[in-house]
Amino acid sequence: MKTTIRRCAAVVAALSVLIGAGLAESPAKLSSVDVILKRNIEALGGEKAMRRLKNRETRGKIELTAFGVEMPVVMRQAAPNKEMMELTIEGLGTIRDVFTGRKGWTKTPDGNVTEKKEREVTNKKIEADFYTDLNFKKNYPDIAFQGMEQLDGKRVFAVKMTPKKGDADTFYFDTETGLVAGVASTAEIQGREVATKVLFRDYKTVDGVQIPYTLELKEPSFAAFMIRLESVKHNVKADADWFKKIK
Repeated sequence: MKTTIRRCAAVVAALSVLIGAGLAESPAKLSSVDVILKRNIEALGGEKAMRRLKNRETRGKIELTAFGVEMPVVMRQAAPNKEMMELTIEGLGTIRDVFTGRKGWTKTPDGNVTEKKEREVTNKKIEADFYTDLNFKKNYPDIAFQGMEQLDGKRVFAVKMTPKKGDADTFYFDTETGLVAGVASTAEIQGREVATKVLFRDYKTVDGVQIPYTLELKEPSFAAFMIRLESVKHNVKADADWFKKIK
């Protein structure tokens, strides 16, 4: 879920053209990266519960802040690292953004298909990892604790993660719950290098794991949006067609 949203600002920008909260430890004692990552897994529901899930389909509404409009959105992810998102624009059609694990593209309502460039593909191979929270150390060989910060009214641990190849991401872990409260990174949008920041709120338990039901792209402001989920399903049958090109 978190990986689906982090750099999908580019899709929205196209629209302009178109461990539990009761732990006794104090934050100062939880600065170890290993402790932070372990606590996140436990807060999410544990590795066993996470690995029982093979795919995820979520549906909800996306509000495009800059335009003041709301539309249906469908997001799908499947192991090991496939994902897609569909935005339905009333009177125009559907924007479909797909990553197959090796390549990806965005198809707009007018039928135009834009292939993902090398940089985005490199990042997506990591971001689309269905078990991203279990594979932080595998995907990011350089992980560094940055200290404590404030994010969205919460105290968070900032942890910078740098992959062997691709852009670095800074994850913000809520000091109370242990869950990821946000992610900051960079992306190329309409030929510009921009900072991105996504917030995750309203976690709810679905099939034994915690899912954020509110996702907000805070930065860049010109592509800002908020997604509010209405349904979450796991282990959906016949997911092979999710990631095919539709003519």
